[in-house]
Amino acid sequence: MKKLFAFVTVLGLLLPNFALAADDGVPRITKEELRAKMVKGENVIVLDVRVKGSYEGSKVKIKGALRISPDEIEAKYKDLPQDREIITYCT
Repeated sequence: MKKLFAFVTVLGLLLPNFALAADDGVPRITKEELRAKMVKGENVIVLDVRVKGSYEGSKVKIKGALRISPDEIEAKYKDLPQDREIITYCT
């Protein structure tokens, strides 16, 4: 599986000074960087990986994001385009 994943948390969308620890080697972006990509019309896939209850109970959703629950990622990642940046987020 190609590792094109960057993480943005919904918490980060709500709290301007929120930062993620990035000691696992997975690239991270800020909410501002994601917003800039979307405004520029960059061809990114935004993937909401929250569990069903968290997703349905939240008023915060990114327009156009695809939702795949964490337990479905392994089975469904092959269906995602391999030539586009995939940005995932969760709470």
